[in-house]
Amino acid sequence: MVTQTERDYFQTLFRQLDTDGDGTIAQVDLDQLVQGTLLRSGAVPGSERWRRITDLGNRLWDDLRAGLDGDGNGTVSAREFVTAYRRPEFLERTAIPFEVAVLEMSDEDGDGRVSVTEWLAWQRAKGLPVGEALAEFSQIDADGDGYLERSEYTQYLETRYKS
Repeated sequence: MVTQTERDYFQTLFRQLDTDGDGTIAQVDLDQLVQGTLLRSGAVPGSERWRRITDLGNRLWDDLRAGLDGDGNGTVSAREFVTAYRRPEFLERTAIPFEVAVLEMSDEDGDGRVSVTEWLAWQRAKGLPVGEALAEFSQIDADGDGYLERSEYTQYLETRYKS
């Protein structure tokens, strides 16, 4: 059974991935999200960073679609999306590595951590209100140093998805 908090979280995440707002996620939605994130990050097309995020985005799409596109229409519905995100193997193999890689893309100064300023820029680009973005940053920043480390974010995602 999905709780209201989970439902709200998955609806928000689904809307972020459904870039054209048609109520389904297709490969073009994820491609637009990934390429837009890469462009905003200043990544050079064809660079190692560009290929890594693109490959992870493609894996996310392949894993979402594989075995979940019950009606065979080449898209993932909200119900199919929730099903994928509730599978531990999907989270560990695809969703968490993808989200961590995207977080790393927001590390504009390349210091290996994400400042609150970098976080807010990334979240605003995703359409998240500043207040919500700041609240989430505070939840993730376990040591309270004002920066997000890869390990903190990974732990946050694991807790968020597996709770």
